[in-house]
Amino acid sequence: MNRPRAPRPSRTTPTRWSIALPGTLMLAGATLLFTPISALAQVCLGSPNAPGQFSLTGDANITERTNDFGVGVEANVPGPLGLRAGVSLEEDASDERVARFEGRVSYDIRSNGLSICPVTGADYTSRSVNEISTTRIRIPLGLSVGGRIALSDDGPALIPSARAGIAHRRFTQESITETDNSLFVIGGGTISVDEFFVRGEAGLDSADDVDPFFSVSIGVRF
Repeated sequence: MNRPRAPRPSRTTPTRWSIALPGTLMLAGATLLFTPISALAQVCLGSPNAPGQFSLTGDANITERTNDFGVGVEANVPGPLGLRAGVSLEEDASDERVARFEGRVSYDIRSNGLSICPVTGADYTSRSVNEISTTRIRIPLGLSVGGRIALSDDGPALIPSARAGIAHRRFTQESITETDNSLFVIGGGTISVDEFFVRGEAGLDSADDVDPFFSVSIGVRF
């Protein structure tokens, strides 16, 4: 991205986004409500980590404009707190590559039944083109819900999860700074087998003209 995007004007007519967001949340909520599940801290975010465990992940994030591939560390510290840090290499349509750094914090407010977590964090990217520096910071604030479904005794487990919230973006180029806010919704599931897991997610963000984004992570727990 060579120039920061200007904030989008508000819309007063129904859009695909205004229809998709409530429907997606209702479907995710109904699925979790009527499925026999057990809670484990941080399953709200699709993480199979037990309290005191951490995992290493390989991540791929796909959108219409950019793709990035990287690694991450997820920790479920003893108690309700969950942490994640990651770094990835982002590539846009111009084949320019730039590092993206991310951090996330979640707090499990319900350990019995459904796992419900407020979650926040930050994404940061910085690039320089023709001696012009551009930085982008994205700060999401949302609520996530999830649970763990045992597919067999001492066997694989399915961890469905969904989250929604608001994201604040800040673009800075030289002496120009622009900000905007958007709504997002993300849903997905994790298959956990022994110490290994695969997680897939899909989401929508109102800042991206309702173009969906997808992510896949492969991880191992310690």
